[in-house]
Amino acid sequence: MSVRLKRWINSNPGFDKRRKVFYNMSKTMKYIHSKGYCIKTFNPNEIRIIDENKLSPIQYNTLIKPKPNELEKMRQEDIYNLAFLQIGIYADMINVLRPEFLKEKFQEFEIFLHEDDIPYYKGIVIRNAHVYYSDYIDTKNERDIAKLREETGANKKISSHQKTKSTASGRAMVDKETKRLYSPIDKPEAAYVSFLILPIAMIILGIVLSLIALFK
Repeated sequence: MSVRLKRWINSNPGFDKRRKVFYNMSKTMKYIHSKGYCIKTFNPNEIRIIDENKLSPIQYNTLIKPKPNELEKMRQEDIYNLAFLQIGIYADMINVLRPEFLKEKFQEFEIFLHEDDIPYYKGIVIRNAHVYYSDYIDTKNERDIAKLREETGANKKISSHQKTKSTASGRAMVDKETKRLYSPIDKPEAAYVSFLILPIAMIILGIVLSLIALFK
């Protein structure tokens, strides 16, 4: 069942589920960037979780294709905007939080964040880092697993169960469903891609057909 991000957040999911969704949002954004596109809006009413049970795929409603000389700057803006949105969600301040205030008062926002993620958000907000949240989580997981290997003995194997338990988010790759969802961005001639076009077209078609039937 598909659900808007705003509505899903209002259902008050726990930390683990939020981190998993944010991880999937970042992973999807990285995939979009790899295709030369960026995200037009991070409005939580225009972002969908297509399968609420799986917490993926993530659908950003409108993508834009920047000029080559603008691509890197817009990628960096996307990374910041996603982190900003996540902090706003954690602090329940989506509609009132401002970038300048967050940067000035970041320390006061740390109480809303998962302790493992504070270094990431601090790097984005304070140091202007441009790291994908999904890359941060993947790297941290790899370090945790390496540390666990050291603690349990270099020659001992870590079971898949132990690897899964080493992170609250788990490792979510861009799967076939996500690639299928964003298949329109493989068309090089598209300057922008809106996933709202088809639903709107269907609504208009329904209205037209109703009018035709009415005046027959």
